[in-house]
Amino acid sequence: MKLYQLSLLVLIASFLTKSTATVIPTPDVIDFSDEEVTTSVDYGNVSDGGDYDNEENGIENDYESAARKKWEKKFPGTSYKWRSKCKNSQVWHRREWRTLSSREQKKYTDAVRCLFTKSSLTRANAPGSRHRFDDFCAVHIRQTDNIHFVGHFLPWHRLMMSVYEEYLHAECGYDSGIPYWDWTLDSGIDKLPQSPIFYPTAFGGNGDFIPVDPNNVTNGVYWDGRTGGGCINDGPFTGLKINVGPGNSTAYNPHCISRDLVPRLSQVLTKEMVNRTLSEPDFYRFDFTLQGENLFRSGFDLNEFGVHGAGHYVIGGTLGSMGSQYSSCSDPTFYLHHAQIDRLWWLWQQQNPSVRLSEIGGPIDPVPLFGPVPIPTRNVTLGFPIDLAELTSPWNITVGDMMNTVAGPLCYDYI
Repeated sequence: MKLYQLSLLVLIASFLTKSTATVIPTPDVIDFSDEEVTTSVDYGNVSDGGDYDNEENGIENDYESAARKKWEKKFPGTSYKWRSKCKNSQVWHRREWRTLSSREQKKYTDAVRCLFTKSSLTRANAPGSRHRFDDFCAVHIRQTDNIHFVGHFLPWHRLMMSVYEEYLHAECGYDSGIPYWDWTLDSGIDKLPQSPIFYPTAFGGNGDFIPVDPNNVTNGVYWDGRTGGGCINDGPFTGLKINVGPGNSTAYNPHCISRDLVPRLSQVLTKEMVNRTLSEPDFYRFDFTLQGENLFRSGFDLNEFGVHGAGHYVIGGTLGSMGSQYSSCSDPTFYLHHAQIDRLWWLWQQQNPSVRLSEIGGPIDPVPLFGPVPIPTRNVTLGFPIDLAELTSPWNITVGDMMNTVAGPLCYDYI
């Protein structure tokens, strides 16, 4: 049996084994520094994807082999990563991007590039999908209308992030927690474009400026102060093709990753806004504030702009990949932003874990963007089912499985 198949089978077992939510003390960091991976991995031409998957022949590359051997040395007799119960010594620590060493940063971007070489699992229902990175975006596109402005927004995206992290581990040899982007450190018109996530050694910078008629925007929102719109032209993801989207489509449509930075929107991504969000007394109001559900009905009042939407539009603007509610997942920075969003939920939960590790609420049906907020007739509960279609089939996953990051099928925290 191949390595990734064994790992994913154990993951299935972990979802079928329910655990009572408990608070586990922060463990010591897993240190792999005694066995440096010195092999430089060349994933070759990955612009199209799907043609370079050595695992089809049962062959591990040097990076995958080294990562597996390190894990087996630390935890003899265990599977590569997932297990039915989370133990202190096995928690993945998710860290802020700029706290990673240059070597750790490259290991992460190499692993993400690796997903572009893995054959698609969703092509039967998303005909445009050509590689594993496409798969995650195709699932997001297909479910967008049912996973935003709803009570299960945060649990669903926590599931997406966790499964994405698992595929990086099991198929691409990544041996750390996925990083997050604390955008409060880059808030400011002058600071935002200089953020370390936009370095050529990280995720690349802005796209070239493309003029837009503000009265003729057919897909997205026009933002004053937008500065780009074209394809990214530096960094490790330059030239890679996304084959689903943009927008609400999973048809085959190869295109680049584009960025359209709007630095002025970073005034929403502040510590003050984070503190306001974290101060909400119950899950429904916390989630409502974080998602910014009053933004549209307020006429785009930035005081009603939640940090979730602001983090998307500050990168995606009008023409950039991150500016599409459906296909924002086309930009690898999506995962750093959503790790930060998940971190805020984690921080809010840690303020009162005995209550908040089981507190959920909000509507099943999306709240309309305009007009009065209706009283929901169907509310999300811990037993509400969520999935990533082909990427999590046939697992039976519920909102309750996503409540505690160090219990049940989840095994990570934030530092």
